Amino acid sequence: MSLNPKTWGAYKVYRDIENYIEFKRVLKKEINNPKSKFNKWKLSCNTFYTIFVTVDVDESEANLPQKIMRLRMFESLAPVHRYLDEELGFAECLTPEFNQFFDSEGNPTLTYLISYRYSFNKLSFWWVVRWSLIIPTVIIILSQLNIVQWLKSLIF
Repeated sequence: MSLNPKTWGAYKVYRDIENYIEFKRVLKKEINNPKSKFNKWKLSCNTFYTIFVTVDVDESEANLPQKIMRLRMFESLAPVHRYLDEELGFAECLTPEFNQFFDSEGNPTLTYLISYRYSFNKLSFWWVVRWSLIIPTVIIILSQLNIVQWLKSLIF
């Protein structure tokens, strides 16, 4: 185990939460600025601050293979990626997802929903579960073995 606190999991979780709060603050500022690129490109976000935009593929590209179509779509969104990554500073925090819409009969349409989700580096559901089990277990063991009382008697 390293003596550098910046390598500890708890510190990384703290930084994840701190970065997410900063992400929300910057995003709110961009949403409220009518002249921002966020509003210019008609980006939207939901309650969890997932950024999304819909993109319609040209009918001339409808016959292309799926991978080529997504690659072209990704290239057309390059200014949005640069804006989110470089100008807003969320290069390592956002994960893009491509989802195709389907019509009422279940046939794929030429409209895609591209969403950018904030992804935490260390914080996860399993990290919270693990530590919510470890900490009470350690506290119970320490109290059962009277280690705290023993340490107090040694120090004082």
